[in-house]
Amino acid sequence: MKKLIALGVAAIAAQLTFAAANDVLITFSTPGPDTYADGSAVNDGEYYALCWSQDFANFAINSDGTATGGEIVLKAPVAKGGRCPTIVFEVDAAYAAEKNFASGSWSVFLLDTRSFAGSANKVNTVGQVGSALTVGTGSVATLAGSNAQASELAAGVEVPKPEVTGINVIDGYVYVTVKGTVPYLAYGLTEGATPSAVTEPVGDSQTGGVSADDEVTFVTSAKEGAAFFKVGRKK
Repeated sequence: MKKLIALGVAAIAAQLTFAAANDVLITFSTPGPDTYADGSAVNDGEYYALCWSQDFANFAINSDGTATGGEIVLKAPVAKGGRCPTIVFEVDAAYAAEKNFASGSWSVFLLDTRSFAGSANKVNTVGQVGSALTVGTGSVATLAGSNAQASELAAGVEVPKPEVTGINVIDGYVYVTVKGTVPYLAYGLTEGATPSAVTEPVGDSQTGGVSADDEVTFVTSAKEGAAFFKVGRKK
């Protein structure tokens, strides 16, 4: 038996009182603002995943919504106002024993499950919230607590390599046109005097196009000696 309950502080205390002695109780929340990899605030109803693994160094959430190296025990579509409200998750002791949960640890992940035209991903990016924690039988544990950002690509997500398709200088500004981006990531422009020295970040970051064939344009002030430009993922 598994239970998901979104509760306030007083209700949490009551839930702890009535929980069976050997059940596992896990609470988690974030203060916000939680964001996607492109920097935008999470949508209301976005998912937070409570996950278990023997070793989170070998754990991955896949683009199809499954996991390798562990289990997604709960996917809760509870984001509200750019954060995760307080969630109490109760795992029946018999179920925990069956799954051998005491032998591993638990952690919370923010998922980016937004749908985009032409994308088959159920999960675009993920972000671990805080550190993994071991939870013993009959224990109460609090996970997460820090802000979350879904900044890592889900396993199996393939993204094209951004390609500069045009550079134009107009009235003291450089317009760099790029294709090969995706809408759930943020990209940034770098410049340099030689191809091997294109390392100086310039201008504002922006999200990619709706599809890999869409072109997006970066604009920055023209500088003497800045003859080469490159666009890459902004982390």
